[in-house]
Amino acid sequence: MTDLRRGFVIEELPDFVEPWSLRHVFDGGPMVLLENPGEPSTLGRYSFLCGDPFLVFQAKRAQVRVGPPGALQPVPGNPLDVLGELMRTYRAEPNPRSSQLPPFLGGAAGYLGYELLYAVEPSVPDRGEDDLAVPDAYLLFCTSTIAVDLMRQRTWLITQAFAPTVERAQQLAEEAMRSLSQRAKQPPRPSVNAQEVRQWVAERRRSRWRLDEDGVRAAGFTPCVTRTQYLESVRRAKEHILAGDIFEICMTQRFAAQCEGDGQRLYEVLRSVNPAPFAAYLRLPELEVMSASMERFVSLNREGWAQTRPIKGTRPRGATPEEDARLQRELETSIKDRAENVMIVDLSRNDLGRVCRFGTVRAPELMAVEPHTFTFQLVSTVVGQLNPGLGPIDLIRAAFPGGSMTGAPKVEAMKIIDSLEPVKRGVYSGAIGYIDFEGAMDLNIVIRTFVKRDDALTFHVGGAIVTDSDPAEEYQETLDKAHGLITAFEMAQLLTSREQSSKAARPTPPSAPLIGEKPALAASPSGKE
Repeated sequence: MTDLRRGFVIEELPDFVEPWSLRHVFDGGPMVLLENPGEPSTLGRYSFLCGDPFLVFQAKRAQVRVGPPGALQPVPGNPLDVLGELMRTYRAEPNPRSSQLPPFLGGAAGYLGYELLYAVEPSVPDRGEDDLAVPDAYLLFCTSTIAVDLMRQRTWLITQAFAPTVERAQQLAEEAMRSLSQRAKQPPRPSVNAQEVRQWVAERRRSRWRLDEDGVRAAGFTPCVTRTQYLESVRRAKEHILAGDIFEICMTQRFAAQCEGDGQRLYEVLRSVNPAPFAAYLRLPELEVMSASMERFVSLNREGWAQTRPIKGTRPRGATPEEDARLQRELETSIKDRAENVMIVDLSRNDLGRVCRFGTVRAPELMAVEPHTFTFQLVSTVVGQLNPGLGPIDLIRAAFPGGSMTGAPKVEAMKIIDSLEPVKRGVYSGAIGYIDFEGAMDLNIVIRTFVKRDDALTFHVGGAIVTDSDPAEEYQETLDKAHGLITAFEMAQLLTSREQSSKAARPTPPSAPLIGEKPALAASPSGKE
C-alpha cells in the first residue's frame, strides 16, 4: 500500500451560497451533488458539491477499473475489496477542526448500484436483461468539495491532495484551492423558478389527485411490464410467501421515455417538486442521475455510530386537508403497513448487528409518519456502534443492499427478485452518497430517481409484498410513487418547450456571411438547427 500524505485547505465564503448555485464551478466535468433542497433539519443539515476527481472507481460485476478520469485500468479483485484498499490508501488523519466542520471534508462520492449485490452475495443468480448496461458502482475521488451547513448558513470551499510528502501534498492542495476559488467567483446561472413549480404542482395535485396508467402514457412513459404482468408477479411473490420461502419482498417495475438535452433542468424541477433530504444529482461521462430520495440507507459518523432509516408503508397525499388527515391516520393505523415496517426494522437490526458492538443496536424511532409532496411514508430508525477496527466498507458489506428494497430474509428475497423482474435495476435500489477520507459516510437509498443515458430516461418504482397484499392495490402504490416523477418530467418538458418557443419567436438580425462561406440555415420552429 502506497504511503501517501494529505494536503488540506479550507476557506469559508463570506456569503452563504447553496451548492446548486455553484454547479458552474465544475461545468464540463464530472460532479456529484448531495443536497437537501428543502427545509434544514438534523436529518438534512448539510449539502455537498464534489468535483475535480483525481481518481475514478468503477465496477461491473467482477470487473473493476480504477485510475485518473479517462485512463481507467483493470484491477483484479472483488469490487468491495478493491474499494476498501483504496479507502485505506487515502485514509486521512482526522483534521483538528473536524468537530466544527461538516461531516464530509472530501473523499469518494457517487453511487453503488443494486447489482453490486453480486459482490456481496455471489449465491444470487444473475438473471434479467441488463439493457441499460450502467456500471454497478461509480465513485469519484474528488479534489474539490463545496460544503454547506444549511442550519448555520455557512459555505466552505475544501480542497485536498495526496503526495508522498506532506510538503508536496500541501502545495498541490493550495494550487487546487486557487483554481476552485477563482471558479467560484463566476456568477451562477439562473435556475428554474421554484415558486412557479410549486404553484404548478399544487394545481396538479388538485386536478389529478392520483396517477393512473393513462396519465403515465400521456406523459410519454412506457412501462417495462404491463399491468397484467405486474399483477402476476405479485401473485407469484405471494406464493413464495405462503410457501414459507420469504416473509416479505419488494417488487418493482421500470418506466422509460425519451429526453433530449442534459438532465440539469429536470433535476432543478425535481428538487422543487419533491425537496427531499437525500436528493442528489450526478453528472458522469456515461450517464446522469437525478434523485429526490427521502430515505437514508446507512450513515457512519466519526465516532463510529451507524444509523439506517428504512421506509416501508406508503399512502398518497390527499387533494384536500381533510383527505390528507384521513390518509395519514390510515397509514398510522394500518396493520399491513406496520407489519411491513417491523419486518424491515428486524432485518436492519440484524444487518447492523453483524458489525456493531453487542448491546448497542436499537431502534430509537419506530413507524413515524413523514409527509412528502405526493406521499406519506412510514419510517423507522435503527442505530448501532461499529466494532473497533471496522470501517465504512465493512458496514456496506454487512447491510447492502438496503433491506427496504429487497425483503426478508434478504438473500432469498433477492433470488426471487432476480427470477421475477425482467430487467436489472441498475442505480435504482442501490445507494448514493459519500465516504469521507476520515472515515465518515452517508448513503441514501436510491428511490424517486431518474437515470438518463444518452436520450433514454428511466425510473423504477416498487412496493413491499406481504401475505395480505392485494395485487391491484400494490400496482396503484407504484403509480402513487411515480406521481412526483411524472409531474417533474411534465413540468420540465413544459419549461423547455416554452424556452424554445421564446427563442424561435425572438427576431435575429441578419448578418452577412464571410467570403466563401454559405449562409446559415434558418432555425426551425423548435429552436433546433
